[in-house]
Amino acid sequence: MKQHYLAIAISSAMLLSACGGGSGSDNDTNDDLLNFDNIASETDYMQGQNPDLLLFAPGDEITDIQWSQTSGPAVTLLADKSKAISFEAENAGQYTFSVSYKSNGTSVNESATISVSEASPKLRLSRGHSVVETGNVSLRLFADSDIETDTINWRQLSGPNISFDENNIDPLLAIFTAPVVNQDQIIEIEVTAETRDGDVYRDKASILVEDRPSIAGGAYFDDGQLANVYVYNQDSPYKDTLVECVYSNQLEDSCRLGDLPLLATDSNGATPTIDQIMDRVVVSHDWMAVNFRAFLEAYDDNDDFKNLLRATTGIVLSYDIRPSFYWAATGAIYLDPENLWLAAAQRETINEAPDYRSDFGNDLQFVIPWRYVKDNDYVSLYYPPEDGLSRDLSDMRFELTDLLYHELAHANDYMPPAEWDSYGDSTRFLNAAVEEDEISDDLDRLYPLLSDDMRDLAEVRFLTGDSNATQRSYMPDDVVGFYRPDRSNGFYNYTNEKEDLAILFEELMMSVRFGIQRDTAVTSVPVYDNSGDLIRSQSYIVSWGQRGRVAEDSVSARAEYITERLLPEVDLSLIDSLPEPLEMNAGQNWWDNLGISPQPPAPLKSMAGSKLPSSGALQPKMSSYRQGHIKALPTRN
Repeated sequence: MKQHYLAIAISSAMLLSACGGGSGSDNDTNDDLLNFDNIASETDYMQGQNPDLLLFAPGDEITDIQWSQTSGPAVTLLADKSKAISFEAENAGQYTFSVSYKSNGTSVNESATISVSEASPKLRLSRGHSVVETGNVSLRLFADSDIETDTINWRQLSGPNISFDENNIDPLLAIFTAPVVNQDQIIEIEVTAETRDGDVYRDKASILVEDRPSIAGGAYFDDGQLANVYVYNQDSPYKDTLVECVYSNQLEDSCRLGDLPLLATDSNGATPTIDQIMDRVVVSHDWMAVNFRAFLEAYDDNDDFKNLLRATTGIVLSYDIRPSFYWAATGAIYLDPENLWLAAAQRETINEAPDYRSDFGNDLQFVIPWRYVKDNDYVSLYYPPEDGLSRDLSDMRFELTDLLYHELAHANDYMPPAEWDSYGDSTRFLNAAVEEDEISDDLDRLYPLLSDDMRDLAEVRFLTGDSNATQRSYMPDDVVGFYRPDRSNGFYNYTNEKEDLAILFEELMMSVRFGIQRDTAVTSVPVYDNSGDLIRSQSYIVSWGQRGRVAEDSVSARAEYITERLLPEVDLSLIDSLPEPLEMNAGQNWWDNLGISPQPPAPLKSMAGSKLPSSGALQPKMSSYRQGHIKALPTRN
């Protein structure tokens, strides 16, 4: 067996100088990593830092990893099945950890001790971690208020060369792509910054880049290495097939229904239990599954999500998923854990690489934002990541609710309840999903959207980013002429008939279940001052908009048609109780239009039973594009 060791990364946030002094060596070796052969060691940290412990065995096949803490102030290990763990040392003292694993089939145990002294560092980097080669990496800096952000400097100290993302404009964030490696490698990153008084501080983090087998030549997932994931419930009857069927770079053909059937098979078409659902969950970190289960237990009183999940084969929760999506090639939904975190420490394990569509359509002269509201207030709030805030389960409730309605609408569009018993065990999922026309195809034939101009603009905004001169000349009032007369309830509906179906369904369900309404409007673009700050009084001026557009006759007829096919358990008479749409006040900005409801919608007031986000001082979440999408099908079956 090759030698292996624990690498304990020294992450000093010590004061370098009182006069803006030096920032350390420029060499490319791992001088600051203390390496140990099967022995415990002790190294010093300061209170408030994030020690990184890396299981480094280049060239060995490492499996069955399990970290545990054996002594010291108790900490939570959020990646205890990974080659790398990190934690915030909130208390001074000694911390001892052990790790058991198999190296080339041989059982091994290691341990290490860390000493933490009392201190108050002004910089703290987010947790070091492991990442697969070619995977996206993000590190966030948490800094005291007297740190000057324009002095922040990121650099690589050692390891295979990387390039920081030059398009990233957040000085507190470093983003890069892990390099290709032929065996595991360690990358050290250092950040330095000055206080207003000129004192210079630094912190370091270590990233373990894992070598992975080459992507199969005909792999369904062929656009990069996927994160390491595992079946959350190790007693699941599908533990031997689930990962290989839903999140593997070696998957070259859709799995057969006999190997990974629909969840509806486990429940014989009835409402599945939460335990049956959790048997289908794949995770990169346990906390994601724990929070997902807690959400189902607390907030699925109507069994909507349990029933909608019957059309899926799996639920993948991984730090590298962005944005969320459904895929008919596997029958699984893939959820961005940004919708699941509760503790600030959990959020630090999520990759912050931006949605690839974020800048599409920035050369257009209009914006079509949307939001969900109740009682003249937002139901979802934005938590600035640099603030390191935590939240309650109730605070993320509706953020996850509308996402699940959306992604599970896709699942039931491809595999509607009427078809669940139509296929035998030998049928591959993708073949079953595309054999019959989808509900969305029928929607497009019976109730098509009418505006080609809106379709073309949606292609720019959500699919390509490429606009022509005519499109760049459209002002908000021009777009109102395209959008208002049509039977759509959102801009993203125009990308394709499947997204049209999903947004119709999610708005209807949010309204009939919780009395929550969706705002949509056509507005002007944002305007900034010379300092780069948004000028609210001149930004997002509404030309036209509506609250609760799903209740428009031409829109509600479409929503009713799809809902009775997607989720037959819904009482469609609830649609008759939808409150009338409200017109926004043209000439006012988006935020000033928040309070247009004279009172909570009377027909649905008694149905709400919901707790709104508790952190009222947080920034409202503003959305101009969908967080999720439907992944294109493979070119072959």
